[in-house]
Amino acid sequence: MNDNLKYVLRFLFFLAFQLLLFQNLNLGTYLAPMPYILFLLLFPCTYPTALLMLWAFAFGLTLDVLGTGILGLHTASFVVTGALRSTILKTVTVKGDLDNLMVPGFNQLGFGRYSFFVMFCVIAHHLVFFTLESLSFFLFWHTFARFVCSLLLNVFLILLFKITFFERRR
Repeated sequence: MNDNLKYVLRFLFFLAFQLLLFQNLNLGTYLAPMPYILFLLLFPCTYPTALLMLWAFAFGLTLDVLGTGILGLHTASFVVTGALRSTILKTVTVKGDLDNLMVPGFNQLGFGRYSFFVMFCVIAHHLVFFTLESLSFFLFWHTFARFVCSLLLNVFLILLFKITFFERRR
């Protein structure tokens, strides 16, 4: 299958998945499911950062326009995640691993390193997302609790979806 077609189909799948299922899922005040972050993590390691940021911008803007909430919130946090993805990937890999690594995953990086990669990407996304959402330090502990709880939930969801649907068996 053509790579661009595969990216467009993933774009539509994750967008529909987020809008139809997770956007309106009420898990309480402290849990905000956002497994759409996996969309950026499924791109190849050698994919240019500028193009990844364009995909992130298009996805975030579409999610902001079609979803409910603050316009630009998902866009800003997703673009920052796209910009930091290659740096985070270089941080968790050993020198020379990126040369023969196509798409990061459990088989390529191992469970520990891939989990750290996912966690750092979700931290980058959530720092921007929850900071822009609250836009003050008045409810700092409330925002921090939402950040931590959502971080744990989304790392779990992303790892679960990755191993269930997008990881090839050896």
